[in-house]
Parts: sequence; C-alpha cells; structure tokens
Amino acid sequence: MEDSRELFVKAFMEAERIDNSNLKNEEEIEWDFSKKFESSMNKLIKRNNHIKLSTRRNIKKGLLIVAIVTIVAFTGLMSVSATRTPFIEFIKKTFPQFNEITLSEESTPPVDKIETEYTLTNLPEGFEIKEYQKDDLGVFVIWRNDNNEEIVFGQDLLDSNFTIDTEHGYEELYINGYKAYYYASQLKWTDGVYWFTLGITNGNKSELLKLSKNISVKK
Repeated sequence: MEDSRELFVKAFMEAERIDNSNLKNEEEIEWDFSKKFESSMNKLIKRNNHIKLSTRRNIKKGLLIVAIVTIVAFTGLMSVSATRTPFIEFIKKTFPQFNEITLSEESTPPVDKIETEYTLTNLPEGFEIKEYQKDDLGVFVIWRNDNNEEIVFGQDLLDSNFTIDTEHGYEELYINGYKAYYYASQLKWTDGVYWFTLGITNGNKSELLKLSKNISVKK
C-alpha cells in the first residue's frame, strides 16, 4: 500500500513538471499595461512619496493615530468652470483625542496636482525662510526668527488626509464658506481647491486668522 502511494506521488509530481515545462519564465513574459493603469500607478508612487513627507511633518507635530470611533460627513459644492461643478464631500472621523478629515470616494476634486502655488505675505519682522519643499501634491514652508519662533505654512490637495488635535483649544469655524479648524496653535482651512495649514509658535486664534488673510499666489 505504501509503495503504491509513493508511486502515485512521484507520478503526480512528474506530471506537474511536464505540465509546467511549457510555461514561460518570468523574464520571457511581456506585460502590456493599459495607459489608465500606468497613470494610476504613477500617481500612487507620487502619493506614496508625499505620504512619507506628510508622515515626517506629523511626527514633528507630535500627532498620534488611534482607532476609529464615529464618522460624521459634511458636504459642499464648488464651481470650477462653466461646464464642470465637482462634488466635494469631506468626512470627519472622530477619535478620542483627535479628528481625521478625509475626502469621500464619491468626490471629484478640481485638481490632482498643485497648479497654483500660494505663499504668505506681510510676515512679522525678523522671519526668514528656513525650509521649503514642493512637489505636485503639496507645499511646505517654515519661516523662523532669531528667537526660534516658527511660522509654518502648508498647501495640500483636497484628497490629502490629515488629523486634528482636539485636546488643545480645538474649535470649528468657517472661512470662505467652508468649515475650518483651529487646534494646537494651528489653523486648517480650504478655498475649495486646496487645503491650507498655518501654524505659529505659541500663536493664538486671532493671530492665525489675521495672518491667513495674507495668503496670495506665489510669483
């Protein structure tokens, strides 16, 4: 009985070897990807690089991510041209110590890369640029003075996820008709095309709101 089983196993393995002998090696296979697939993969690669940058920013801010508790949605409509009116829906996920803002899968953002770059003007005296980073998915700038006080400005696409600390002066308000967020000496708001983040060392809400009015297109 044992010999019969052994012969059966050997015969099965030999049959499998013969069956697979006609298969091409991995190096011989020609892959033909669609343009849509290649475009999606290129976008994924760029977003992965941007996520690494965003992760570094979040670590610098000391943000911590935990489990999801509830989901609350709020919506808005914006007009980009006479022929297209994308639908924008932001989803607020509520956590014990912070909220997370994401864009719903049904939303259609007006742009998928930074087409118009913005910056801050009329900064307080003594602040100079110390760090500047830009790619298709976002802008990140730090100004610093001699007292090591910093002004941090960020510009991101609407489909960029971000977290909001709700334990240190969290408040929701409206700017440009869209919901904005004040938290931990930072302000987050949108113009319907991009997300903007503004932070000041030991800054209060009135200082941030005043400085946010000095945003303009970078020349």
